[in-house]
Amino acid sequence: MRMAVMGAGSLGTILGALLAKNGYDVDLIDVNIAHVKALNEGGAQIVGLMDLVQPVKALTPEEMHEQYDIIFYLVKATYNEGALPYVNKYLKSNGVVVVGQNGLPEEAVAAVVGKNRVIGQITGWGATWMESGVSKLTSQPDHMTYHIGELDGKVTERLKKVADILSKAGKPEIVTNLMGIRWTKMTSNCCFSGMSAVVAGNFGDVIDNPKAVRCSAHILNESMAIAKAAGVKPEVFQGDDFTKLTFETEKELEIKVPGIRAIVESHRNIRTGILYDIEAGRYPEVDTTFNGNLCRLGAKYGVSTPVNQQVTDIIRALANGKLKIDPANVDRIELPKLP
Repeated sequence: MRMAVMGAGSLGTILGALLAKNGYDVDLIDVNIAHVKALNEGGAQIVGLMDLVQPVKALTPEEMHEQYDIIFYLVKATYNEGALPYVNKYLKSNGVVVVGQNGLPEEAVAAVVGKNRVIGQITGWGATWMESGVSKLTSQPDHMTYHIGELDGKVTERLKKVADILSKAGKPEIVTNLMGIRWTKMTSNCCFSGMSAVVAGNFGDVIDNPKAVRCSAHILNESMAIAKAAGVKPEVFQGDDFTKLTFETEKELEIKVPGIRAIVESHRNIRTGILYDIEAGRYPEVDTTFNGNLCRLGAKYGVSTPVNQQVTDIIRALANGKLKIDPANVDRIELPKLP
């Protein structure tokens, strides 16, 4: 079986290294030529909460020439236009692309490669790209989870096969309500990745900041309201039921804040990729994947998203150079008045 990890950034480097360590024939594919060179010459180096140097085979998309049975797709959504044609060209007709992007990405991928060749994957851990060839695991290894599912909710043999492969790189779980899990993970990303950019720090900085964690709570509240309007049933993710963290009054909010903090306590070292993109001069995924996408969905279903909109506006201003990366940006957010 031929496999590839396309988008061998922070997460993809670790996934590819762990699959290679367990004997799988896997190519790590990335557009970063220096990164590809470092991976081939020195192996994939995993630091942080994991210590590993694993020989791997890496290549750029232009160097692809073989057909793959499985492609784990971790490219940022902002680069779909350039990456998906390669996936479509080099995925076997009966192969499958396992979509590990954030947000609600399956529809965009399926539009290029076909719904019959798509499986959804929600990655429940974080990593930071340090330098060429080096990725830092920022979640505890025992919290490296994957939720995978078919678009139609069926439990298929190929889904079981993907679960078996991912069991060598974490803890996979087959799900029948893919959209429900996707929505919960998207909500978590907006609560903590978006706010991580606002406070110019990691997830721990978000939950340790009284104002920031309240912002996260309002982001969750808005997302759950959109899900209800859209007819989506958010699923429990890593033991957390987001539907039980909603609130209507100030007193209820205070009661729910500890639960908001508990969601990412084991992932407090994650620093959002939004900041790394901004620092590198790249426009982040705020509109396609994070808070801006929630605002779009809110408008579609008639749900107000004032806090998500303010977070989106701050991130856009950071990306456009109109604001500096500064923890004080959290004070720019005006929270709704509650009874």
